[in-house]
Amino acid sequence: MNNYVLVHKSRKNLKKIGRKIVLELYNNENVLSKYQTFNKYLYITSVEAAPEEVKLKYKLIKAKLCETKIEAIYDNVKNLISSENNIQTFAIKVERKGEHKFTSTELARELAGSVFELFPDVSVDLTNAKFKIHVKVLNNKSLLYTEKEWK
Repeated sequence: MNNYVLVHKSRKNLKKIGRKIVLELYNNENVLSKYQTFNKYLYITSVEAAPEEVKLKYKLIKAKLCETKIEAIYDNVKNLISSENNIQTFAIKVERKGEHKFTSTELARELAGSVFELFPDVSVDLTNAKFKIHVKVLNNKSLLYTEKEWK
């Protein structure tokens, strides 16, 4: 399965955009997919990879959805970033909604270990990171995606 997220400014029109993407993937590319909305995020799962032009058109970012246990988030972050290369600086941005057994800072600190496991020479830069890992913990689900800045 291939998973993507569209980060939107508001919840308005997310379902309409989701239907449009799913129909476009099927009608133009014969790719089966479905969507879910989480707050202001549109999460799309497809059987086959979405074509680059569709990803660029809708600004789809590779993503993962998992439960809110720290171990599950840790493993999914590791899986999400394993194909990355040339990471020099990174930051982990955590946003939580709901009751959890951990704080945002505790989770970010724990997840940094997954990055150091794969990339031991990388360094943390919280103000000007070239690679960001976003973790959105929304009640009982966690949405994970990355953001790159290459210069």
